[in-house]
Amino acid sequence: MPSAPPSSELERRASGAAAPSEGLSPDGLIREERRRMVRERWMHLLLLGFALSVVAHVVVMLRLWASEVPDRVVDGPPAVELSLQELPPAVEIVSEDIELPDPSPQVVGPITTETDPIPNLSTELASDNPTEETFGAIEAPGIGAIVGPGGSGSGIGIGSGRGGGGTSFFGVGGRGTRFAYIVDVSGSMEQEDRLVTAISELKRSIGALPDYAEFYVALFSNGAIIADFQRDNGWLRATRTNIARTRQWLDTQQPRGGTYPLEAIDIIFKLPQPPDVIFFLTDGEIPPETPQHIEEYVAKRGREVIVNTIGFSSDAGRTVLSDIARANRGVFRFVPSRERGGRP
Repeated sequence: MPSAPPSSELERRASGAAAPSEGLSPDGLIREERRRMVRERWMHLLLLGFALSVVAHVVVMLRLWASEVPDRVVDGPPAVELSLQELPPAVEIVSEDIELPDPSPQVVGPITTETDPIPNLSTELASDNPTEETFGAIEAPGIGAIVGPGGSGSGIGIGSGRGGGGTSFFGVGGRGTRFAYIVDVSGSMEQEDRLVTAISELKRSIGALPDYAEFYVALFSNGAIIADFQRDNGWLRATRTNIARTRQWLDTQQPRGGTYPLEAIDIIFKLPQPPDVIFFLTDGEIPPETPQHIEEYVAKRGREVIVNTIGFSSDAGRTVLSDIARANRGVFRFVPSRERGGRP
């Protein structure tokens, strides 16, 4: 049998156990003992959880370290190596015979492939390279008139207008996106083949427009003369189809009547979008109220419009045409006539 602890040891334990419970009732001693046991149990559970977590992490790390990813094997034919030199070169085929669709919304007629020959006139006014010797002196009274190159196909030397595409009419250039032509076809235009020359230059001018530009042709004599397809559709895109239709219509015009441009001016300024540049040609004396008429329209629009004027063969309208160009930052040009067989 084990020997009993010394009496001194028993006394020490009894004194240690009794020290914290001094002054406690039996029920208090029981509660204190229970709290101690609960604390010990929670401590054991925490230590056990920590130990299990460490063991689990170690096992996972060992498995990952020991595992090996096998190489992927793809069954199939061996790889084929190609040299760039073995590939056929890329070929771009562009056919000039392909006709692109016309993006304009207008109903159009057949496209003509005819060219517009320059009339064999001694006047030389339909030259593709107009010069001062051909067209006569230039007056540029407008504030905005500038010296510089003009539209393609003419080599003109005087121009006006805003940014955009460009063209010229009897040596006067303009830049913009909407171009209006107000051209005299009165009876006096029959003299010296003036109408033939004016129509030829007008066809050349619209043909020089970029395809994104728009144009409107308003002829006048006793009143305005507008092509039906133009009157129905307003501004026409400068597509090959629209240019061809307009040229065909111009070829049917004959000189007749008087010189009254106000109705043609009204039509141009009542279009939904105002023009950027107007080319105004006449060989006669026009109503003196024409400058004021144009000025009122420009004021209503609240937008600047460049108006270039051409006096053709006759000095009758020089003063009024100069006033129109000066008031609208345009260019006035006088184009003298040439008698058949020689100079004037």
